[in-house]
Amino acid sequence: MKLATRGDWKIEPMPDARAAIAYTRGFDSTEHTRLIRGIVPEEMEDKWFVFYEASWLWFHRSWTGFGIYAVKLCLVDAGSTVEEAWVNRSAEQYRETDDAYDSEVLSFLVERLLLGRDVRFPIRPSVEPNKAPLLVHHVVGHARSNDEE
Repeated sequence: MKLATRGDWKIEPMPDARAAIAYTRGFDSTEHTRLIRGIVPEEMEDKWFVFYEASWLWFHRSWTGFGIYAVKLCLVDAGSTVEEAWVNRSAEQYRETDDAYDSEVLSFLVERLLLGRDVRFPIRPSVEPNKAPLLVHHVVGHARSNDEE
């Protein structure tokens, strides 16, 4: 499978308005290989474009091209570990302001989209159960992983 690159999608750079978030994770060699593969949207329901460049995983919304998350990976043995993680805090591009929730969403995106794991989307207790599927669809569409056609 082809690796996603910056040139595969029209994107906007992450703005200066950003915040560091607490996201820590180590990856073995197989997981690291899947991470750097990234993901290129194939249809309207694919909500994320992710690519790896110069130690950074960049997460962009597919419709707007806005950079939402950035994760710096440090190579360790045959795998990698998260060195730092950032989230967009430009109110014009991204309305979320809860760093802890963003860390949970980022973890979901990594586990589901890049590693292909069957994980639950983080739903806040304040979200009405009947509205949860709409929220999930808005954020991740059908959540196709990078090894699904």
